[in-house]
Amino acid sequence: MADKRLFTFFVLAFGLSWVFFIPTFLVWLGIPAPVGGDGYNGFAGFISTFGPLLAAMILLGRDGGFRAAWGLIKRGFDLRVKPVVLIAAILLPVGSAWLANSVVNITGADTLPGSMVPEDLGYPAAIWLVPAFLSMMLFGGGQEEFGWRGYAQEPMHDRLGFAGSSLLLGAVWGLWHLPLWIIPGDPHIFIPFVAFVLFTMAFSVQMLWLFQLSGYKLSVPWIMHGVQNTVLIILPVYRLDSDGPQVGLYIYLAINIAIAALAILAVRKRAS
Repeated sequence: MADKRLFTFFVLAFGLSWVFFIPTFLVWLGIPAPVGGDGYNGFAGFISTFGPLLAAMILLGRDGGFRAAWGLIKRGFDLRVKPVVLIAAILLPVGSAWLANSVVNITGADTLPGSMVPEDLGYPAAIWLVPAFLSMMLFGGGQEEFGWRGYAQEPMHDRLGFAGSSLLLGAVWGLWHLPLWIIPGDPHIFIPFVAFVLFTMAFSVQMLWLFQLSGYKLSVPWIMHGVQNTVLIILPVYRLDSDGPQVGLYIYLAINIAIAALAILAVRKRAS
């Protein structure tokens, strides 16, 4: 029964998200579509991020009614988390981006773009980052966690264990992003897709690690995902071009894989 529910969730999450990319896909194939262009692609990229959340809400509502569906949302606002776990959820994505960016700039191994924070704000950049972070939490990818970690992660863990469930969910999460590679001008097109999936797998391990340490408080992966998407605005780790290998990206990937490996070792040591 759990396997059937997970399969239904993934089909629904992909379907609710990918359906908006059908016109984009048709244009990519050279087939005329009723809608398209930058405006539509921006809309599709935005609305598709709600697929995992909506899939989880639909299935929970089907099985347990409004109370069950609303319970998922309420879980995200439970901040009764040990401070050290919450700090780690912030510092891991910030630290990995800072380290990769610093290594590249110090060694000259690559030429990364500068911070995307506007220079003429007229007020401290830290103030600008607050709405930027909240936007990433609510609309820029963080909300996916209500589906991935909030609905799918725990039953997958029961079946596959820590490493297996986090790596598989990370791979599925990465694959879910695939339509972004057919959108002209989307930043993802400059990232090798395999490297991106390896990153989502490594980051998924890190999120499950802290998710478990928090007592499965959904606020932890929600915040961590929002921080990860926000910090890359300040500390870019890849170039927005296709001129040669993305050295900064591979350094960033290696750092995240190393953190994920340490997390797996820590979980195994704790269980032994």
